[in-house]
Amino acid sequence: MKNEYPTVSPSEFAADSANRVDTLINNMRVTHATMPHKRAAYALELMDAKKNAISKTETIVLTGKNNKPVYKSIAVPCNGQEFFIDWLNMTADISTVGEKYRRTHEDDDQYLSLCQSAAAEISTHLVRMLGKRYAITAQNQTGRNFYKYSFVIGENYGLVCIGGQRDSFLIMLNGTGCALAPQGWQTYVHQWITKVAVKGKITRVDLAHDDLNGDYLSVDAMDELETNKGFHCGGAEPTVQHLGNWKNNDPYNKGRTLTIGNRSSGKYCRFYEKGKKEGDKESPWVRCEVEYKANDRVIPFDVLLNPSQYAMGAYPCFEGLFLFETSERIKTNRKTAQVNLNHAFNWIKNQTGKYMSFFRTFLSDAEILELIKSDDDTAVPKRLHLCHMAATLGYAA
Repeated sequence: MKNEYPTVSPSEFAADSANRVDTLINNMRVTHATMPHKRAAYALELMDAKKNAISKTETIVLTGKNNKPVYKSIAVPCNGQEFFIDWLNMTADISTVGEKYRRTHEDDDQYLSLCQSAAAEISTHLVRMLGKRYAITAQNQTGRNFYKYSFVIGENYGLVCIGGQRDSFLIMLNGTGCALAPQGWQTYVHQWITKVAVKGKITRVDLAHDDLNGDYLSVDAMDELETNKGFHCGGAEPTVQHLGNWKNNDPYNKGRTLTIGNRSSGKYCRFYEKGKKEGDKESPWVRCEVEYKANDRVIPFDVLLNPSQYAMGAYPCFEGLFLFETSERIKTNRKTAQVNLNHAFNWIKNQTGKYMSFFRTFLSDAEILELIKSDDDTAVPKRLHLCHMAATLGYAA
């Protein structure tokens, strides 16, 4: 929605939050300078968050135009993770920052001022979670994401959107904002959305994995894997698109993209030649992204702390592509495998049980099995794919 009012000076948003809060999370709204024990407790909290961080920021060098080096900061999973968060949208009720910011009978001018004040308060929350660089720095001329007004976070790290939408606000962190956030930022965001935010909700999260050397991911191999039903989760076949010059094998090395699923649905996957899209024509860098939206599912807050667990469950073929294992996931696989196995035996009993009982009056069990089993000894029913994989890995129930 167009905002015809003049933009607000960045200092009106950044200065207030920077002056009042000089650390990450500080729910007590006190300065550590005057309370040394609070500073010490915060230092321990920060050390713990960094120790258990699920990603860290690293800089890679790409070859740009005229062979000049281009430095790119990216997030890299750590502590056994395979995926990291590359995009995050969160919404919360305006009462999170103060009931006084809820619209009642204000005219447009008054409501603009109200939203600007609310944005300044939201900025202090961002600084507590992510540091000073994530204060709001400017107001856009237009709204975003169906909100009336939008404000820029830091150096284009994302947006805060406010105005309308049932008195809610949106915090959006883009790929750069997620990559440059301080190590352990997911812990602080998780604390905010579970303990501070009113009616907090994750509306979108992108989980990404980079193969910087092109060792095991390629758009051609993923396209073939999709053809062989590696991304089929039951139901209708997913929509598949090939973006870029696939027909001529990308002669100008601008990069190709394979998308699986519908962008408007709750789950969407893409593989793309990230390095080439960044301008390095010889780069083998391929990125995998799984995008979840809350339009047909509830995105659990735990995805902030365990992104790999939720990414790995997106498609059957991810079991073989990535090397992520946790006891939690094994437990889930055991339960799912057992449910599928029980369902299969119940189906066989209901459909053919009487025949089996009759056949046993004049045939042995081995003879019956030989007569009814598939001619293909390696065939695995789709429903029992997980059971087969669990048995292969040695953890089926």
